[in-house]
Amino acid sequence: MKKLKITALALLAMITISLIMPLTQVKAAATLEVKATAGMSGKAKAQSAVPLQVTIKNNGEDFSGDMAINTAGSYEIASARVVPIDLAAGEEKTFTFYLDGSNYTYMEGDLFAFYRGGIEQGKKVAYKGTKQLQANFLDPASTFIYTLTDKSDRLAAYLRLASLVPQNNLEVFHLNQLKDYTLPENVQELAMADIMVIDEVAIADLTPKQQEALLGWVQEGGTLLLGAADQVEATAGIFQEYLPLSLSQEMMSISAETLTKLTGGGIFTQPISMYAATNNEGSLSVLTDNETILASKKKVGSGEIIQTAFSLGDQPLASMDGYAALIAKVVNLQSIAQQGMMKQGQSPLERMSYELRDVNELFPSFEVSVSYMLIVVILYILIIGPILYIVLKKMDKREHAWWIIPVLSIVMSIALFIIGAKDRIVQPQVQQSAFYKVNEDSSVNGYYIESILTNRSGDFVVNADQQTTAIATRSSIDLTGGNMGNLHESSYIKENANGSTLTLRDLSYWSVQSFGGKTAAQNIGKMDIDITLKNEKLTGTIKNNFPFALKDATLISGTKEVKLGDIEPNGTLQVNKEFKTTILQNPSSYNNYNYSYPTKTEDVEPLRIERMKNLALPLVENDRQPVIIAWADQVIAGVELETSASMSPITVFIQPFNGNVELAGPFTMKLNHFTYTVNSLTTNGYADKMEGELNNWYLSEGLHEVTIMMPDQFMNDVQSLDELTISNKDVQRMQLSLWNNETDTYEPLVDTKQVLTEQISKYFNAEGELRLEIQYGPNPSGEQTKLPGIELKGVAKE
Repeated sequence: MKKLKITALALLAMITISLIMPLTQVKAAATLEVKATAGMSGKAKAQSAVPLQVTIKNNGEDFSGDMAINTAGSYEIASARVVPIDLAAGEEKTFTFYLDGSNYTYMEGDLFAFYRGGIEQGKKVAYKGTKQLQANFLDPASTFIYTLTDKSDRLAAYLRLASLVPQNNLEVFHLNQLKDYTLPENVQELAMADIMVIDEVAIADLTPKQQEALLGWVQEGGTLLLGAADQVEATAGIFQEYLPLSLSQEMMSISAETLTKLTGGGIFTQPISMYAATNNEGSLSVLTDNETILASKKKVGSGEIIQTAFSLGDQPLASMDGYAALIAKVVNLQSIAQQGMMKQGQSPLERMSYELRDVNELFPSFEVSVSYMLIVVILYILIIGPILYIVLKKMDKREHAWWIIPVLSIVMSIALFIIGAKDRIVQPQVQQSAFYKVNEDSSVNGYYIESILTNRSGDFVVNADQQTTAIATRSSIDLTGGNMGNLHESSYIKENANGSTLTLRDLSYWSVQSFGGKTAAQNIGKMDIDITLKNEKLTGTIKNNFPFALKDATLISGTKEVKLGDIEPNGTLQVNKEFKTTILQNPSSYNNYNYSYPTKTEDVEPLRIERMKNLALPLVENDRQPVIIAWADQVIAGVELETSASMSPITVFIQPFNGNVELAGPFTMKLNHFTYTVNSLTTNGYADKMEGELNNWYLSEGLHEVTIMMPDQFMNDVQSLDELTISNKDVQRMQLSLWNNETDTYEPLVDTKQVLTEQISKYFNAEGELRLEIQYGPNPSGEQTKLPGIELKGVAKE
């Protein structure tokens, strides 16, 4: 008995030591010391690529392996970032990374994980230091301005721009003043910037990769502002062919009074010098004084380059109070801020995951044919029953039925399994849904989601090119658990010379896993669209310059749409359709999301297309033009499964175009013909449009400015404006004033329905915009309101 007790105590001691030793070893292995900060000067924009600076000190033996960064862009779509690092004993290094769509609100667990020898087969080691990253993550609606100049004090006035958009966080970063900052060589690393200002810096002096990244950022929607300088064409580098202006050697002067008028009240005390300039082909003037061009812009992909005929930082301009108002006018800061407000809520990837993922994960092989199964059951009963009985009886072998029946059942079951599951066994199946905006330069940019039906268990690797990101969606198990820690154990991304790889870890046999991201491609193609609306009839042509067929080409204007047909590659579609509307305009931003769920296989593809069409509409919100939308069964997104797979792609294309409208005689423009933008002038104010509603908004109490825009080029066809009706259905909470462009003052509107018939044109500016000021409140109930209704009558030119 005593020996038994001694043996038990010895065994207990051994178990205790075995439990303690790993902990001791892990604690001893914590020789890596980590300090990390995020953002630019401690500030970052949520739902955007965020710079992360990591300093690592190795207090132990040499370390060679991988560092996993467990960051999440959203709750539903997230992958860790894995980077190789090498640190000699006693060495300290600082690394700068860019994390796509980081939002640490969703993070749990340690921010980092280290694997000696690599994440695939290496040993995990502990570290000390930053476990959770503290950063000032600003709203995705914030406006970020980057400046690139050798003399940052020349652009100090940009800090005053914040006063012009009080409802929107506006941050200015002088890149040359940031310690150890280097202009990125990757498009994604510029994602936080809305505007890039380059003044007195030769773009040609940047590295080729930096120039390509800057051009790619513009093509994906960025605004590049270039100031005038001697020999600007020679120093523009990769942007030489995209410059909006040709500057001559002739210098001229613009008076302070003119600048005040052009900026709507900016304070200027002296004239400024500028170059005489002319527009290059494809440019559009954005600021002029009669025939004198002060600034012009040119579309480049989904973004634009704005060039001024004056230097952006020269004195006395930079020190005058009106400088900020001038720059805000040139770049249309209010519009950019408004675009930012539209980004609030779900990111494009989150919305895509929510609205498209469920139908994209429905594979045809999931459907079981009831009739097929019924036939199999009947055949099985016939074979096992009367047929087998007759055969055995004829052979006088009925005593063998006891083993023939189960063997025959097993053989038939295996055969049925192989026949029914052959598509799942041979190779994985992939369904890709992608939607793109088509740009004038034949480039495209947009988003995609791809779902894999696995044919085995284990890891799956996806390769993405440099213009495409790939991030895994979270599984329902992960979402239910709510744990975003140790993200690298589910999926991780590694960058390489050709782009990046996404590793989806430990997928189950015959499971479905999705991933998605942002994507772009150059020189893909476009449609040449020449369509005219006259007397409620569409006529013209659409030429397909894509190397593949476009299906179900549809024109969308406002809330109306009409199907035009299919277009063969390099083919031309003749358009001749009735279209009951007066004008062509940009699609209304109402939400027509289809919440239905497909009940049979043939319903899946149409629903995928319909949901992608709805997701594609926000890509063209800022173009203020009608669109053609079509689809093709082609793969454009630069992602590919490392192993062979059966691919089923659907790609939707949406392209804005200048519609020709031939008005004749009297016309009437109603509420749905106009585009509304709202800018809150009260600190911490807000203006949120209700989705699914044409003109319902939630407004904070305080002052708001409403800009009501006509369709592009509409005023060119107008002979006279005869009657303007402004209706206010919320007079209890809403006081209106109308801006008069001749007197530069607001005129109060006191009636519920105000009808103006004298000199209507003085209320519309050169861009065809009407401006209202709203004093809203009190609103103790917090209920939504309707913005003022508009009706405009006039006569078109003959």
